[in-house]
Amino acid sequence: MTVDELHTFLSSTFDLVTDPVERGSARTYFLGNVVWHPSATTRILRVGCGVNNHVSHIKLCVSSDNNNSVFVRLPVTWPELERIVASEISLQARNQPLST
Repeated sequence: MTVDELHTFLSSTFDLVTDPVERGSARTYFLGNVVWHPSATTRILRVGCGVNNHVSHIKLCVSSDNNNSVFVRLPVTWPELERIVASEISLQARNQPLST
């Protein structure tokens, strides 16, 4: 799976967005607005790029914590990835504080 294929899938299926000023060989995907602050972050995934523009790893940002990173086992099928990302978005929604 190439980074471009994954980007198209994530942006069209889940409306995830990237930070346009982020540099390097990885992209962070956000739900809605780009918010980096830990207390209100909207980070969902961090995707690393390897050789020939292929995805080298996909980190689940909501499932990970300061001491442990959770990664998607590659290769992964599109239906399985869709289930994993939907689950991560669901976790994000449950972790957000209620606005008053």
